[in-house]
Amino acid sequence: MLFIKDQNSIKFSEAGKLYLDYCELEKEMRPASIYEYSKTLKWTENILGDLVVQEINEEHIAELKKEYNRRELKPNTKAHNLSIIKELLRFCQDELHLQVMDFEKIKRPKIPKRRVEYLTEEELKQFFNSIGKKSTRDLRFRAFLSILISTGCRIGEALHLHIADIDWDKKEAMIIGKGNKQRKIYFNSWSLKCIREYLKRRGYKYKFVLIGEQGRNLPWDRNDAQRSFRRYRRQAGMAETVTAHTIRHSFATTLMKKNVSLGHIQVLLGHSDIQTTSRHYLGILSDDEAKQAYEKGMNMDSWL
Repeated sequence: MLFIKDQNSIKFSEAGKLYLDYCELEKEMRPASIYEYSKTLKWTENILGDLVVQEINEEHIAELKKEYNRRELKPNTKAHNLSIIKELLRFCQDELHLQVMDFEKIKRPKIPKRRVEYLTEEELKQFFNSIGKKSTRDLRFRAFLSILISTGCRIGEALHLHIADIDWDKKEAMIIGKGNKQRKIYFNSWSLKCIREYLKRRGYKYKFVLIGEQGRNLPWDRNDAQRSFRRYRRQAGMAETVTAHTIRHSFATTLMKKNVSLGHIQVLLGHSDIQTTSRHYLGILSDDEAKQAYEKGMNMDSWL
């Protein structure tokens, strides 16, 4: 590993840089994730100062939590930030062999269980049909949305999809997903048609399916893609709570409504743990839908 030798002290800023290198080289995290980690570490340094890592204690963690409360951060954000600090200290202990505080004492806030938002099949259709075909940007977003709807992939996976990786006959593609895991995603004829319409207008000579106006050999910028999503969402009259990730929830919930097994949905989403699938990605069905499922599944009229 490319780390410094054991030493008596190391500043928070230096430890942070080494940890980010570790995340890139050893954990093979995506650049977007490393960027988010770097922002959290820099913000922590601004709050606490560039402390010697071994001097960080529970009082400093309490000071962080107070600052989180002053800024009215959401429980999810608080938990995420504290997890990064905890993993940094773990790294300092295990990889740099430094004596640090007991990081297991860093307690994350309880995250209230929230209702999983999803769009119905009719709402997905309404959203898609609100997008025109006049410009290359329109066709690009139609292709983007069709990929999200038909494959259930994450936004980053869609943006890094290569043209060469699509098997047009088998209607599938091999991608590298979260955690650097390889998996297949599957298309239907409708989504492949949307992709072809965009590529026909734009041309096939570039590596990625979705590209920006600048840097055509690079994938479409994530922030720009999210801005486009918000713009087309407003145009379609969708709620502000609808995000690109909502489409992933909708993909899973649509399959569940059509009696696709939870195990198959787990594979299609690329989850290693089925609990993740059931806890985070399946929307809560209505009482009416539950009643219809009951009437179908528990029809015992033949017993009478």
